[in-house]
Amino acid sequence: MHNTKDKKSKLILNAIGHSYNDIYFFIIPLLLPLFREQFQINYVQSGLILSIHIAIRSVFSLLFGHFGDQYDKRKIIAAGFILSSILLGGLVWANRIETIIALLLLLAIGVSTFHPLATTIVRENSSNSKRGKYLSLFSAAGTAGLVVASLLFGFFVQTWGWKITCLALSLPGYLLAYLYLKSNRDVKKMSSEVGKNNNIQRLPLFYMSLGFRSMGFWAVISFLPIYATDYLSMRVEFSAWIISIFFAGVLFGSLISSRLTDRNQPLVLVLITTFASINLVLGITYIMTPILLLMFIAILGILEGIFFPAQNTWLTFVCPLNKQSKMFGVSLFSEGLAATIAPILFGGIADKIGLIFAYRFALIPISISFTLFMILFILDERFNNSLAIKRI
Repeated sequence: MHNTKDKKSKLILNAIGHSYNDIYFFIIPLLLPLFREQFQINYVQSGLILSIHIAIRSVFSLLFGHFGDQYDKRKIIAAGFILSSILLGGLVWANRIETIIALLLLLAIGVSTFHPLATTIVRENSSNSKRGKYLSLFSAAGTAGLVVASLLFGFFVQTWGWKITCLALSLPGYLLAYLYLKSNRDVKKMSSEVGKNNNIQRLPLFYMSLGFRSMGFWAVISFLPIYATDYLSMRVEFSAWIISIFFAGVLFGSLISSRLTDRNQPLVLVLITTFASINLVLGITYIMTPILLLMFIAILGILEGIFFPAQNTWLTFVCPLNKQSKMFGVSLFSEGLAATIAPILFGGIADKIGLIFAYRFALIPISISFTLFMILFILDERFNNSLAIKRI
């Protein structure tokens, strides 16, 4: 009973930590419009700040994922929250844009400690039959943080100003660090729970599929507000809500995934959501009314909310436990690298031939991803069938 209670407390702490860590990550997109007004930075500079932040986060996710399999995850996550809180709170004393940007870029290091290690903690404290459920709820918690932050940040800035708002947001990070340090350490399992059923040779194909999907997907998401204003004549202040609608869809999709993932082969859900996303993105390029666009974006968010817990669940069953953090780090690196390239690559295409055609070109990497996931599914089924035959 005590062990079950301890596991639940860790899952709850991880969910709260995910909400707050994602607020730290999303703080840059929330601050950039304010910086454009106060410091007159242009679109290229804004995009470059965000791209460098994502690149740093991706590289250090790979690094901390490796460390997470060797050292105490609680201490690494706690150190990440403390570093993030110091850097975010330190903005209150920064006046030069160069100093502000430096602090925000370093913030990526603190943020990067969380996802590969916390996802592993969820896996360690979940039974096989409920792993998809808890990974889905973990994903939903992070998205909830983004939705709340995007809705309330503007109100707080109007009340306190952006510097005091950042200082206030930094304070709970210290409490989370304390709670992680106070939580019980998991017993290190050096032998894999997957054991002889493990087949990590499929992982490079998985990471390639994930990278291509991320490249095409984030090319679409990055330019949604611009698409709404330039092609559907939406007002600028309303176009930003599209991102909130997308994340609300992701939150709803994650809750749906908590019911689906443990009852289905995770790669089946990955294939269905990727194929449906291809059709939705294609449909977006033909939509001429804002209401339909918002509907498509909400559905796209729901599909994304189902996709991520499903692919994470599959990864937990393929990777040995003593390499889990490292594998999640590689996964985040693959996504982050593609997300760094996408806005620059497809932004260049949009400048030359228009955003609608750039969106249609973004379907190429997503389609490649679907094909690679299909190959991965076939290989996965063959491997599982061969294991079943050996048991007989």
